[in-house]
Amino acid sequence: MEEESVEAAEVIWYNDRKGFGFVTIGEDEVFLHRSALDRFGLISVYTNDLLKVTTTVNEKGPVVKDIVGIERNQQLPDEVPAELEGAEVSGIVKFFNPVKGYGFVEQGDDMRDVFVHLRTLRSCGIHNLVEGQCLLMNVTDDGRGPQARLVRLLQQ
Repeated sequence: MEEESVEAAEVIWYNDRKGFGFVTIGEDEVFLHRSALDRFGLISVYTNDLLKVTTTVNEKGPVVKDIVGIERNQQLPDEVPAELEGAEVSGIVKFFNPVKGYGFVEQGDDMRDVFVHLRTLRSCGIHNLVEGQCLLMNVTDDGRGPQARLVRLLQQ
């Protein structure tokens, strides 16, 4: 029986709802299916998580066969300065659904709802939001309503 080699991989992105994503192994992008997570006992992986994986090739190309180890990416510090920086505004999480991948934050002074997407959170090193959580964010509006672009959590 041929021995499989274990390779280091970094998660590019993973969508919990769709059940797949991609990792990089060297210069290659490799498909990651939910079944590999299930076999290792994971519910999800996040951008920049470091994995130890075995791979195989199917008709569409290279695929992660099994995950044999994981090192979670570094979390942002629990406490960040509460002072606003640049164009930041404060907000309180009104609703967030990690399965659907989005939610809304009530902007402090204006009391308007700001859309926040899971992809934005993950790019900021945040994996989830909880109702009532305080945060700082940069908000843009490209005609579809206010949307958070950068998010920093505040210690409560």
